[in-house]
Amino acid sequence: MYKIATLLTFSFALTAGAQVVDPIIMTINGKQVTRSEFEYSFNKNGNPEKAVDAKAIEDYVPMFVNYKLKVAAAEAARVDTLSSFKKEFMTYRDMQLTPYLVDSTFIDSIASSIYKDSEKQLNGHDLLKPSHILVLVPASATETEKKMYRQRIDSIYSALQNGADFATLAKEKSQDPGSASQGGQLPWIGSGSTLKEFEDAAYALKVGEFSKPIETAVGYHVIRMDERKSLEPYTVLRPQIFAALKQQGVEEASAEAKIKKLVAASNGRLTRELVLDSVLAANGSDLNLRYLVQEYHDGLLLYEVSKREVWDKVAQDIPALEKQFKKNRKQYAWTEPRFKGFVIHAKDEKNLKAAQALLKKTADGDWKKAVRETFNKDSVIVTVSGPYLVKKGENRYVDAGVFGGEIVKSNSNYPYSGVEGQILKQPKSYLDVKSAVINDVQDKRTEEWVKRLRNEYSFSVNQDVVKTVNKH
Repeated sequence: MYKIATLLTFSFALTAGAQVVDPIIMTINGKQVTRSEFEYSFNKNGNPEKAVDAKAIEDYVPMFVNYKLKVAAAEAARVDTLSSFKKEFMTYRDMQLTPYLVDSTFIDSIASSIYKDSEKQLNGHDLLKPSHILVLVPASATETEKKMYRQRIDSIYSALQNGADFATLAKEKSQDPGSASQGGQLPWIGSGSTLKEFEDAAYALKVGEFSKPIETAVGYHVIRMDERKSLEPYTVLRPQIFAALKQQGVEEASAEAKIKKLVAASNGRLTRELVLDSVLAANGSDLNLRYLVQEYHDGLLLYEVSKREVWDKVAQDIPALEKQFKKNRKQYAWTEPRFKGFVIHAKDEKNLKAAQALLKKTADGDWKKAVRETFNKDSVIVTVSGPYLVKKGENRYVDAGVFGGEIVKSNSNYPYSGVEGQILKQPKSYLDVKSAVINDVQDKRTEEWVKRLRNEYSFSVNQDVVKTVNKH
């Protein structure tokens, strides 16, 4: 195992040595950022249509610096030591690395085993593709009822004998919901894969023939044989089996099996994490992989530190939100009115009106409890949804009750519908435009935070290297 680990490291060293020089484009809080990392970020998140536009690159530089400063702040706050961070990052990182450990031999052995099991089960028999028409017979059916069901399948059989189209009859008469809409067609079946009576009758048919009515545990069938064939060789079916296994996660399973094998062979020198660390190192020349993992790492840090420093604080700072709204009312003005309130469905008109009166009094209190205790103690007589803040066209019940829209066909269980609330020409408080106000306050706080970070942490940009971005 030592030899394997050494080989991985040596391979990485050779690859790294063969690379062209990757100059340092900036240094953030003592950490160097290479030109290739900046290019990866710019080409992915900047302006790809202007990838060689000097102005576009120049504009992206301060944004990237701010991004890295926030990451530095997160690292200083030791966010990257949190178990929740480690768990989420490692899960993502491992997901990117496991494809490099996919073992085709492992997958081939499983695919071959599946083929051999199928071959053994068929035992030299053909694969069949039948259609059928089913008349269900309930398990509790009496003899008289069974005769009735038998007469039904006999009449279907008689119609087929007189030239009726099998697929049309299946769509009209078959009680197998899975195949009726397909004209009775079933998937490929083999020996031992279905009800014995059905299988015996199917194998006795030639292509194009249909059977007499047969009885199984589920009812009466008429079977038509559409196709039959021998099992193709493994080399022919291998791609199909591989594709099916891939959908079931066999590649991830093969990678995990390989990791366990490497760990077991190391006599305690390797862990799962060390194996994956070696994989990342060995594929260090794959910049897309390296920076994809780095981007996710930094993105997680950025999310957590932004949540701590800005988002959570703003959401709880009610005075700041109210101040932002009052100072910038025109900024949050609506071009058309909104309805603010509830949509009500009731079993009768009396309870609908009573619910509207109740909500008028309790809209700002515990209206859910009031509705439950007043109307729905023993059974649900009234349902209430909301509160909504919607303009015309955003809720069909509000449109019907407030904005003169078409009357909505009510639910048969709750045939009476109505609304309770008020029409607002303009927002009355920040709560009426909460998302927009929060976003604006967050933007301001973020700007202030970035200014502090630029004073707190050192950073420098090599403009000569910036000029070579996407031009080397």
